[in-house]
Amino acid sequence: MKSYAKLPFQFDPAQLLQELEICKQNWTRHFNTAYYSGEWSGIPLRSPQGESHGLSAGHADSRQFADEPVLEHLPYTRSVIETINAPKSSVRYLRLTPGSEIKPHKDYDLVFWDGFVRLHIPILTNDQVKFMLNDNLLNMQSGECWFADFSQTHSVENGGKTDRVHLVIDCQVNEWLKTLFIENGIVESTEKAPTEMEQYDEGTKRMIIEQLEAQGTHVALEMAAKLRKEL
Repeated sequence: MKSYAKLPFQFDPAQLLQELEICKQNWTRHFNTAYYSGEWSGIPLRSPQGESHGLSAGHADSRQFADEPVLEHLPYTRSVIETINAPKSSVRYLRLTPGSEIKPHKDYDLVFWDGFVRLHIPILTNDQVKFMLNDNLLNMQSGECWFADFSQTHSVENGGKTDRVHLVIDCQVNEWLKTLFIENGIVESTEKAPTEMEQYDEGTKRMIIEQLEAQGTHVALEMAAKLRKEL
């Protein structure tokens, strides 16, 4: 499975920016202060119910999400969100001001194989924004729609002189989204979720095999032999 891809949608950044002006006074500083330096803020458009902070994206166990009242005044933005024909959890504007940085981190709840993905639609950006996923620079342009596997290490730096604002949509994987990903080569139609062992590098796998062999039990030795064949 690809770790990132530009999806086949192109939205009008001018209309998105125009509607952003309606609620620009509502920016709230992001609560994960250890994750960033400078100013990282957001405006919730759809949010989990019962959370202590309005900018919370919820988590895998969150069940109830509701649109914020401001979304009623953003018809074009709402149509963009509805273009993603999958159940939505949180939807937010997220802003990173000039000179600010989101530090390298992972969002462990956002795994396609577990049924959750995050999409980014840039509204305002500049050529000095550095959005990294592992060692890959993602060149996201205004009005585009991007998928990335945010359970992998990612970071953002805004080295420009203007804000970077994205419309960020968290959604559940359904048949529509699976088909979209297959048609765009993000995932193969016959592809299955990786096993736990496939997530480890070869050195870690060999260490696990050695530990199983050291146990010496019949079950442990069978598992070790199977894993050696997979190396």
